[in-house]
Amino acid sequence: MSREIQHYSHNHLLDQLDDIQYVSPKDFIITCNLCELRIDDNKKCYVCRKGCVYALHKICAEFPQYLDHVLHPEHGHLMLQKRSIDDTSKCYYCENSFQNQQTLAYICTQCSLHIHTTCALIPIPTLIRDNDNDTKVQYLCHQHPMSLVEHDQSKDQAQCFVCQSIWSGLAYSCSSPGCKNFLHYSCANFQSKIDHHPSHSHHPLILQFSMPQSCNVCCKKDCRLIFRCHSECNFNLCTECVVPKITVRCQSHDHSLSFVEKAFYKGICNACQKSYTQWSSECVVPKEVKRTQSILFRCVECDFNLHFLCGPLPSIIKFDYHIHSLTLVDHYITKDDHNEEFYCDICEEERDPYIRIYCCKDCDFAAHIHCLLIEILRIIKGGGGSNDVKLMALGECGWTESSIDTNDVLHTTLGQFLTNTLTDQDNAFKNNPFTFGSSSEVKTNADQLYKSYAQANYLLFDNQFRSSIEKIYQINHFPSFTSNDFNFFFLELVFYRPKEGLKLDEKYLRQKVVDIKGYKVPLTLAHILNTLLHRYTESHLFGESVWNWTPGIKSVFATTFCMVCDEMCRTNINDVTKHLLQDWFFYLNAVAGTRCRNWAILMKFIDKIMKRFFCFEAMRYEKDIKKKLQGRIADLKAELKKCEEKLDMFNTHMAQTMEKIKDPINDALSFKEKTVDQIISFDELLYSEFGDIDFP
Repeated sequence: MSREIQHYSHNHLLDQLDDIQYVSPKDFIITCNLCELRIDDNKKCYVCRKGCVYALHKICAEFPQYLDHVLHPEHGHLMLQKRSIDDTSKCYYCENSFQNQQTLAYICTQCSLHIHTTCALIPIPTLIRDNDNDTKVQYLCHQHPMSLVEHDQSKDQAQCFVCQSIWSGLAYSCSSPGCKNFLHYSCANFQSKIDHHPSHSHHPLILQFSMPQSCNVCCKKDCRLIFRCHSECNFNLCTECVVPKITVRCQSHDHSLSFVEKAFYKGICNACQKSYTQWSSECVVPKEVKRTQSILFRCVECDFNLHFLCGPLPSIIKFDYHIHSLTLVDHYITKDDHNEEFYCDICEEERDPYIRIYCCKDCDFAAHIHCLLIEILRIIKGGGGSNDVKLMALGECGWTESSIDTNDVLHTTLGQFLTNTLTDQDNAFKNNPFTFGSSSEVKTNADQLYKSYAQANYLLFDNQFRSSIEKIYQINHFPSFTSNDFNFFFLELVFYRPKEGLKLDEKYLRQKVVDIKGYKVPLTLAHILNTLLHRYTESHLFGESVWNWTPGIKSVFATTFCMVCDEMCRTNINDVTKHLLQDWFFYLNAVAGTRCRNWAILMKFIDKIMKRFFCFEAMRYEKDIKKKLQGRIADLKAELKKCEEKLDMFNTHMAQTMEKIKDPINDALSFKEKTVDQIISFDELLYSEFGDIDFP
């Protein structure tokens, strides 16, 4: 840029300076009239040649006032503006927040879209379609076609715009001087439209460059070349997921699951209810997790996800180096496992006893899932004549009784069935099964009892101190987790009533129902009820009053009971939460009613589950409070260190300052005990002439 410019923001010409000190006294602060941040010494800038107090950072002066951006063509120009101090917008391109120093942004005046100045100036390739052949595309950059070349030395350190990897093999390269954009041939060699992709078959997907997006299949972020649905579905498909995924069936879900071998999903698994982020927060991440976390079973339509370790794996597998077939189990302890050390018999490394494995009980043999990955993938992908092997997800190993007859699957969904069969009285009972038919006074008393017990137990379950760390200073005594605390918690469970009552999850209501001996239950729970009714009688499961239930209530209670059984089979005891325990107790209590035999089952539940949960809660309390306090101590130490450093800086600065003004200070101190009129007389004040002030 020229040493002088006529900037749109000022009437006079601006001259470029290499250092602001050329026009301002030392220690005099000059700010940029665009971004309003300080212009530091030794930084290039532009200043008004007419002497106006007007200056711009060189970089700010060179930003164009208006910009046409390919990612937002709808509303015309974006305008360079100073952001509002209260603005909380994120950058449309990179989706990151604006930092305090990023005062300027390119903004759409019609929709308040904001883009970082640096992001707005990134050159983005575009594509055009051949009108004669809609499947062909041509890539442009800086309005020129990108050439297909073997190598471009100027881009040795650059990254492919699509995959962010370095140059390798054939690539489309921008020929504009200084531009580093290129696209690997393999990253860009796609048709322009996909009409019926299995992951999104109801609308066509169009190839386009975009602001960084997440792929709906593999969950990869920052995808820039994507296939996008333009029918308001907000569906994106990255170029790596164009090839359709293998799909598998799972008893726990009513749709097929895509088998994604290179996944970037970090959310909650619908089986174990854990995320890889939670695993990463632990001190040691199990090898089983590290070596399989890139593989995922996923239903895109429902956002239903299963970790590879928790997903539908072959129930039986053949390993070449073991004489017997190996069986998939949710957990297993061999005779050789002792002193809380558990080992894999293939790699002879430690294993986590709470993670699924393959075992041979005849030989007391146990193996990591990742040690059998080749054999597992061969079956999932349909090789080796293994199509008859049953796949089972976490928690399904216990429900292996006779399979469901397809003739028992009805054409109606559970939601439709309940809408048609539940009477007004049934709905009232479902919403509040314990105080149904009682007076409002009884309901109010029950609610007050729950609140009083919950308040009494508050400290037991406030180990995270969610409201404020300061609350910990207000505690005069910590809970002791005594039998009295346990009894109060039991009473809290007894009077717990969720507002929605026996509410069934939408994922069950949308499923087709299966008729299991007169009980209409959703498809994914049918195998559980089928197994239970093979093992127990109806009265053993639900009590003698089951014969008086209406068809709708039978369906609600059977679904609720199977839902709790399913969740209990998938949840390790140390992962049980208070909220989960409350729901389980409420549902089982509702099904049990006032029948004595079923209350005996609840007492067993209390004895076996609640006591262990209470002990784990005590351990969590000890760990979390200690961690919270240690974190607070570390923060305070860091703050103390900062204060000490500031004090040292201040002492050094003031020592230098006081040395500079030593004589004036001594002069001032000599007048310390005098009044002002003794320092200057009224005659001197009124008649003396004002001269220059001399101060160091």
